[in-house]
Amino acid sequence: MSKSVKVNYILNLINTGTQLLLPLITFPYASRILFAEGIGKVNFFTSIITYISLFTCIGIPMYAIREIARVRDDEKKMSQTATEILLLHAGLTMVGYIIVALLCLFVPRISAEVPLFLLLSLTILFTAIGCEWFYQGIEDFAYITIRGLIVKALGIIFLFCFVKTREDIIPYAFFTVFGVLGGNLFNFFRLRKYIHRTDLVGYHLQPLRHMKPALKVFVFNVIASIYLQLNTILLGFMADNESVGYYSAAMKLIMPVMSISTALYMAMLPRLSNIVANKDLEKFRELSQKTYDFSIAISLPASIGLILISPYAMNLLSGPYFANSIPVCEIMAFTILFVAISGAMGTQILYSLGKMNLVVRCTFIGSIVDLLLCVLLIPRYSYIGAAYAYLIAEFAVTFSMYFIGKKDLPIRYFKKNISVYVLASGLMAVVLFFVKQNIHLVDWQMLILLILIGGLLYLGVIIVFKDELAMSVLDKVKTKYINKKNK
Repeated sequence: MSKSVKVNYILNLINTGTQLLLPLITFPYASRILFAEGIGKVNFFTSIITYISLFTCIGIPMYAIREIARVRDDEKKMSQTATEILLLHAGLTMVGYIIVALLCLFVPRISAEVPLFLLLSLTILFTAIGCEWFYQGIEDFAYITIRGLIVKALGIIFLFCFVKTREDIIPYAFFTVFGVLGGNLFNFFRLRKYIHRTDLVGYHLQPLRHMKPALKVFVFNVIASIYLQLNTILLGFMADNESVGYYSAAMKLIMPVMSISTALYMAMLPRLSNIVANKDLEKFRELSQKTYDFSIAISLPASIGLILISPYAMNLLSGPYFANSIPVCEIMAFTILFVAISGAMGTQILYSLGKMNLVVRCTFIGSIVDLLLCVLLIPRYSYIGAAYAYLIAEFAVTFSMYFIGKKDLPIRYFKKNISVYVLASGLMAVVLFFVKQNIHLVDWQMLILLILIGGLLYLGVIIVFKDELAMSVLDKVKTKYINKKNK
């Protein structure tokens, strides 16, 4: 990867990671105050709002990243494209708030908590004006990261100051919205730096021309959301708020770990889209292969490691009251690997090539598997059933994407380095299991010990076998050290 791509990945990893790590800082505090029922209530309404926001976005964020990346070298076209997409999103947001009003009027469970629901619905507005896609499309990850860190820090301060009793659900909901999306206000006003009125003079804006291509991404997002959001909603209706709380607590641990590999998606999508637009297919193949290899190198040990550290991590994250979340986390750990592989093949490569139909087809298979399993398993097994449904659904997506899309994917799936990652991860699992059986420390000490031993052992093995990715990093580190020493 070129230096700029690496920097973009690191910056996007920091931004995405801190957004997902935020619950690791705040959730232990909030869960001990609001308990599973309070957390479950907020997450239940949030899942509904997420669905409404999904429909108001109609795939705009992912679609817009690719479109801005394609025209970013032409300032006038970039301004016109961004303005059209913003107008389209604004109109759809108005429709979304009509749906919010109808739900408040006619759904008893929501009408009983209208202030909470309306507060959480601000997510729809902030997503529309945030235009994060624009800054990702022009690869301005430095601004996104710095702004995100400042807003998250302010959100944490707000949480600790205003959420102090079990009744403070409204302040907690305020934190969940503004702590994550409050920075979108800055995004909107900063657009004046890039979009100029002079670029729009004499140009007939056509926001609806983006509707059809964005709808293809929307179909993908709707289908994918079935096993990302629907599980939580079905748990809320078919089980109870407490079950939602246990399931949500496990997801708050899994998602930050998953972000390590998935952060590469948003960093690579604008670059790959720009390369395809410039018809540099050889460079596209090279970056696609490195993306696939890197995804497995990171996600495989992360999945195995999470299974082994989850008892200690969950206890630190949520406390003993959420002990039922531990098996949920262990069951869903391998979704990290499946999401990383399917994301590399689908979101980054096939979508950049314009093969969105293949991605939608594979995701549809996973959504049907998840929906059927949820209906069958949740009534009997509650949150455990939802966990198995999510795991099997992600496997189905990855498995089908390999067979359906492999003719269009310019990558080699089973190279020597993949077997090295499997060997290193297996050895890491054996050693960590032995450590757990023979060393007994307090939770935070065990967590640090296992992460250090596992990480060093994994890195040591892949370096011994001279893995291409590991050796390229070592070579760059050596070069920088030598250059610094010679100065």
